[in-house]
Amino acid sequence: MWNIVRNIIIVTLLTMLVWLFAEGESLRAVQVQTDMVLIAEPASDRVIDLIEPGLAGASRATVVVEIEGSNAATDGAERTLRMPLKIIPGIAGVPLEKGEHSLNLREVVRQHPEVRGRGITIKRVEPAALRVYVDQIETRSVKVIASVSGDELEGAAELRPSMATVRLPSRFAAKLSENSSATARISPESLATLTRGRRQTLTGVPIVLPQEVAEDPHTLLEQTRADVTLTLRARTRSIKIASVPVHVRIAPGELANWDIDIPEQDRFLVDVTFSGPGEAIQAIEDKTVQVIATLPLSFEELERQIPSKEVIFADLPAGVRAEAINRTVRLTITRRAPEARQPAP
Repeated sequence: MWNIVRNIIIVTLLTMLVWLFAEGESLRAVQVQTDMVLIAEPASDRVIDLIEPGLAGASRATVVVEIEGSNAATDGAERTLRMPLKIIPGIAGVPLEKGEHSLNLREVVRQHPEVRGRGITIKRVEPAALRVYVDQIETRSVKVIASVSGDELEGAAELRPSMATVRLPSRFAAKLSENSSATARISPESLATLTRGRRQTLTGVPIVLPQEVAEDPHTLLEQTRADVTLTLRARTRSIKIASVPVHVRIAPGELANWDIDIPEQDRFLVDVTFSGPGEAIQAIEDKTVQVIATLPLSFEELERQIPSKEVIFADLPAGVRAEAINRTVRLTITRRAPEARQPAP
């Protein structure tokens, strides 16, 4: 009895194995939609783009591939073809020579490293061909500038590096000129951290491509960051003060020797305009800084008893200047008689 059961089991297993082998080896045809991605290896000096009517620079094309083979082989190939196939200059069926080419897609797929050796036949590919352009990578040097208006700067900005190397296809390299420049793009937030009127350095500012080639996906900068040293021009404000007092300044030793008389109408300057950094002007406006028109008189001027002189604004905050319609003050200088002189305090 056991021998009969054993024979039945063996026959059943052999039958199943034969059926599975026959099923695996039977031929079938399958159509697979495949994305072909045109790329260049990072170290390569070649790039490749798809050429379509009215469009250049595309990097992906969808094709339909019909394959034939055993069930096992087509299953494996189908899984591979559902993943993007990388089309790289120099692989079988894809030339390295610069220029326009028509790719025989059946040959490209048949010899592709991901498909070759899988035991299938490439019956057809639709479309049958793709027009591509293979270009050579060149290098160019361009200056680096800061993205700050010249009106905002006190002096020139200093950049390190001051030059950048651009790697790009030759047909785009022709667009660069001696005036082309990469830009160290300073964000408004970074500018806002700077103190105006002070020379400071921003580190790690991103560099962007020259505008002429910025849209090409193959163009790259070898230097991507810069340090920018610059001085932002201090923002100025102006205020007008209706009346500014005039103070006479002479050496202490001369105080007892001279009488100095200024007419009433010249003891104040009228409508004086002060301009300068906003913080300093605010201090004048808040009266935390006193503004005075000073009339300094030297020993020689006292001896000559000059009749008039222009005042100065010697004690103004840094960066502030004063403008008045008339700075000239009239005065009468008289030497005191010896008996009238009082000792200097």
